[in-house]
Amino acid sequence: MKFVDEATIDAAAGDGGAGCASFRREKFIPFGGPNGGDGGRGGSVYAVADRNLNTLIDYRYARRHEAKNGEAGRGSDQFGAAAEDIVLRMPVGTIITDIDKNEVIAELLVPGEPVLICKGGDGGFGNLHFKSSTNRAPRQKTPGWPGEAKKLKLELRVLADVGLLGMPNAGKSTLIAAISNARPKIADYPFTTLHPNLGVVRVAPEKSFVVADVPGLIEGAADGAGLGHRFLRHLQRTRLLLHLVDMAPFDEAVDPVAQAKGIIKELKRYDESLHDKPRWLVLNKLDMVPAEERAARIKDFVKRMKWKGPVFEISALTREGLEPLIHAVYDHVAAEKNAPMPDPDPRFDAPVAQDE
Repeated sequence: MKFVDEATIDAAAGDGGAGCASFRREKFIPFGGPNGGDGGRGGSVYAVADRNLNTLIDYRYARRHEAKNGEAGRGSDQFGAAAEDIVLRMPVGTIITDIDKNEVIAELLVPGEPVLICKGGDGGFGNLHFKSSTNRAPRQKTPGWPGEAKKLKLELRVLADVGLLGMPNAGKSTLIAAISNARPKIADYPFTTLHPNLGVVRVAPEKSFVVADVPGLIEGAADGAGLGHRFLRHLQRTRLLLHLVDMAPFDEAVDPVAQAKGIIKELKRYDESLHDKPRWLVLNKLDMVPAEERAARIKDFVKRMKWKGPVFEISALTREGLEPLIHAVYDHVAAEKNAPMPDPDPRFDAPVAQDE
């Protein structure tokens, strides 16, 4: 199935039904009085996070979502029926933005929790509503109130604990396939990954974390070059970034240090908060480096990078060095989960379920 992480839709709640102006007219009851009922409430539009969905492709083709109007009131004290609400199911992690107001309505983080998107209009009042001791034959009635209509932007940001970052062909897909149940496409050419992949890493029967692999970044990604910039948003909810570096590039003229510094530069240009996340260096493809040259090459790389953080030496293909990396990542993620995770954007408010 095609991966879609952005969509624009129109959502409209139903209008309320009009009130009725009616009088009771029966034989032998000359002063029956008013009996016009109120109109029914229009249907509302709700959004619900569904853990069984992982893409917004349903909303790429179905762009108009409209609830029905409430029924009008009738005579004989009959109130109009309220219209049914409609529920839009979206993947967990979807951000819903009102395009006209340029404000975030909700962020769907809790599966099954309903969030009100467009409120249905209330029904109008019938003349039964206006009767009193001084107004015994009211002829007033009101139309129903209109329902809300909004143009919405849907943006999916996957929920993952760890994000893989690096140049194309750095071995990210090989790594996520080696440590998790994900099976992304792996080939010996760049830009093999065309959309984010999620994998669950099992450290123990009751210990696990989620890894996200996004398409590789290239120089100029912050300006829209390549594919990776389209999916960097999926790393904004992660607690840790693993920066994979190809220590044995096909082209000997390529400098891994320059590539790594370029990735960090593009990350900072794209989003300061993403750049400031905890980031570890993972030196990959060491199986392709002669054993007698490994120590010197790693030492030279760390020195030229002026790197002060954790460094892991691995080979995703042969699984060398993966166990220490997995356990270190789990310990870090477990410690981070005990503290509240900062929101990637101060505009985003916690979603609040609204009841009728």
